[in-house]
Amino acid sequence: MNLVVTGATSFLGTALIRQLLTQGHQVYGVVRPDSPNLSAMTEAVRDRAAVSCQGREEGFMGGGCEDRFHILEMELGSLDQISQVIKHPCDMFFHFGWDGSGSHNRTKTDVQQKNVEDGLKALRGAKSLGCRRFLFSGSQAEYGVCQTVMREDMECRPVSEYGKAKVEFGKRARELCRLWARDEGFEMEYIHTRIFSVYGPGDHPWSLVNTCLDTFLKGGVMELGACTQQWNYLYIEDLVKGLLALAFSEEPGPDETDFSGSAADCGIYNLAAPGTWTRPLREYVEIMRCLCGNRGSCVYGKLPPNAEGPVNLMPSIEKIRARTGWKPEISFEEGIRRMLDLKNKENQKGRCILCGKELDKTELMELEGMPASAQDIPDEHEVKGDRGITLHLHQCRGCGLVQFDCQPVGYYRDVIRSGGYSTTMVELRTRQYRHLIDTYHLEGKKFLEVGCGRGEFLNVLTKFPVKAYGVEHRRSLVEAAVGDGLCVVRGFTENGDTVLGEHGPYDVFLSFNFLEHQPNPGVMLDCIRNNLAGDGMGLITVPSLEYILRYNGYYELLRDHIAYYTFDTLETLLERHGFQVLEKEMVNRDTLSVIVKKREPEACRGKRTAAGSHREAERDVMCGLAEETSAVNGTITPVDISGLTTSLKDIRRQMENLCRRLKEDGRSLAVWGASHQGFTLAATTDLKGHARYIIDSAPFKQGRFAPASHLPIVAPDHWIEDPVDVILIIAPGYTEEIAGSIRERFGDQVRIMAMRSDKVEELS
Repeated sequence: MNLVVTGATSFLGTALIRQLLTQGHQVYGVVRPDSPNLSAMTEAVRDRAAVSCQGREEGFMGGGCEDRFHILEMELGSLDQISQVIKHPCDMFFHFGWDGSGSHNRTKTDVQQKNVEDGLKALRGAKSLGCRRFLFSGSQAEYGVCQTVMREDMECRPVSEYGKAKVEFGKRARELCRLWARDEGFEMEYIHTRIFSVYGPGDHPWSLVNTCLDTFLKGGVMELGACTQQWNYLYIEDLVKGLLALAFSEEPGPDETDFSGSAADCGIYNLAAPGTWTRPLREYVEIMRCLCGNRGSCVYGKLPPNAEGPVNLMPSIEKIRARTGWKPEISFEEGIRRMLDLKNKENQKGRCILCGKELDKTELMELEGMPASAQDIPDEHEVKGDRGITLHLHQCRGCGLVQFDCQPVGYYRDVIRSGGYSTTMVELRTRQYRHLIDTYHLEGKKFLEVGCGRGEFLNVLTKFPVKAYGVEHRRSLVEAAVGDGLCVVRGFTENGDTVLGEHGPYDVFLSFNFLEHQPNPGVMLDCIRNNLAGDGMGLITVPSLEYILRYNGYYELLRDHIAYYTFDTLETLLERHGFQVLEKEMVNRDTLSVIVKKREPEACRGKRTAAGSHREAERDVMCGLAEETSAVNGTITPVDISGLTTSLKDIRRQMENLCRRLKEDGRSLAVWGASHQGFTLAATTDLKGHARYIIDSAPFKQGRFAPASHLPIVAPDHWIEDPVDVILIIAPGYTEEIAGSIRERFGDQVRIMAMRSDKVEELS
């Protein structure tokens, strides 16, 4: 649809636009000329176009934004002329532009009356565009001071000029819509939302929630009013979903279409959290302080009430639920955890994820045009807005860990595997399990795989005489694992106190190529340790930096893997968080594998408890103290990445030569392997312009497009319909297995080549 949003740079407007773009709509965002927030909003849209649909389950990020988002710099008082700027019909108009929403201006009659007149001009502008729905952001201030539950059909007694203006605009807007329907036959549904107290990422830094969190994290004193009033908080993501539930609901009920009716609540909907979530404001404050590690303190009764007086917020949301079925899903506790997570990430930027030391400004290596992720693979709609990104590789001088200085991918909590059932991986896991169980006499013990995906490796474990459990964050993967008869629950190592499943404490934990995705690996290890028995053990694998450096495979670097461990840095991390390394080996040529044993708390470096370490780490990062408290003994040997920079040039040259020769011979090429290696090579070499498609056996990748290069991903049998002369295998660790499959499927009709380390080799 073609949609218009005023107040586009506001907290609500920006959040709504993000979701509308994710859903594929054309959005016209109206902003004031020379708005100071314009550049931030533009950058947010550009980032989402580049990142391409991170955090798809949360529904707040998407690709293709730049092509579908149009900024209109217009004064609110000229919106009746908007059809002179937008030259084609629009479907819906969201009016959130409203001056003077701050506490001081809420009392000014002239400011608020101008808002009413500007709003009516917006309504006329929507009519000129042919919009059939006009959704307005009203406020709980329309009710005034209430001591009872606020329902849409009750009489409004606003106290502030702000609340009075919202009520007046609603009445006049409904009347105009009735007149247009009666006199001109033009029916535009007017939807008036009364929005209660909303919080979340993107809100003003001086909001109560942001002020509390920032103050508590620094250990400061929060001076507040009495905070005895009943309050109701709604997370921004839930609010946007509610707005869209109304905007895109089916045909309205009788009271909305009967423009001659007189129902006082016609077209009005409260948007708030359920009544069961309503509680004294002081309880919300104390919850925030608790989630900040009980740091800081509160002094109540110091500040006066706001412009409306001591307002109680006790909303009813039965009306919107009856029409749309919408109900909020994100509890206040969960919403605050999300905000703390974002604040933590923002404060950690530029610091080592292992020791907290500030990273050098000069990077080891810069990689341009890289895929934004390996698992958020764009579909036919998202691919238009997908862009490559630039990554900066650093080495920490404090502990030596090599890492990217960037935010993690949105799905870092999830384990998404495409090679879990391959013969190579099943044989490897079987060997590892047998050695671990036999060597340490673990028969009958409880094993927990942390980040088990849909249970590919857990299923192998069930063949051994142990009790197998798994925990996985992505709901769909948990459901698939449970459907296969595995004992898997939904969860993640959010902090050191998190309980993983209901069968702990566990005797052994398993973590397969998961730790390298984590922006807070120490928190993950603290949580795992806290869920283990006193003599607990573990088996961990991570990709090997030594392998990457030895074979100069720059294409092994990707944003999903935020950290690149050596045996030394992995052991440093494990020891800092209470684990002793018993065995270590290189498996499958490219993977570090270690067996660890839980240490007693007093043996841990820093002598911190598992739960306490999370709170201390969070405090240190938030207060900027991490560098002072995280020194690591020993001298760090600088990593030599000269081979990687050389291989980047050499591999590009090899691919250029290969593609040129094939083109001269009139021969076609395809890639086998929609892995991060294949995506990176396709994006950063001539493959993107010469290869016809990428073959992959994982059904969830088929029908999509490789990020950055945009090569179509197809099933193996696609070759039968659209054969190519040459298949280039890019799948380290699986090359021989795939080559055998190609020979079995296609015989000698196709020439097989493979990327081995930094060389393209002929296999047949």
